[in-house]
Amino acid sequence: MIPFVRRADGVHLGLSSGERGLLTSLTEQLRQVLDGDLSADPVTERMFPDAYPGDDEASAEFRKYTQSDLLSQKTTNATVVHEWLTGARDGSLGAEDEQAWLRTLTDLRLTIADRLGIEDADDEERSVEADAGVGLRDVYDWLGYVQEHLVVTLTSR
Repeated sequence: MIPFVRRADGVHLGLSSGERGLLTSLTEQLRQVLDGDLSADPVTERMFPDAYPGDDEASAEFRKYTQSDLLSQKTTNATVVHEWLTGARDGSLGAEDEQAWLRTLTDLRLTIADRLGIEDADDEERSVEADAGVGLRDVYDWLGYVQEHLVVTLTSR
């Protein structure tokens, strides 16, 4: 199915009920990760990378002043997407909704990439060939398709 549809009044969701269900589950899991102990989760390094690689002190200082706000924004974005998926919001996506979708899809892909051990394009190729985690890899690829489709839909104004 086509994830997003452009109409005269803006961009609308075009996801099937199964796709909505999968994304709803994924956004709920993302919110659980964000609400959990991030210091114990390796995905933290992916979602909140060092601002100053090679300078642990400067990175720690930067994180001290920014991580709380970034975490709050990531949680808000996931909540906005969840509301669209569960019908709490309808109509066409507004500019803030569009950004929440793009950012949440990125966070979902980062989380899954971390779980699959994908750090770069070479790892991505290797994970396609591996038997383990094929289902999760399919979800990762599908999220990439959804994200790409949203970008194309948004830029075809």
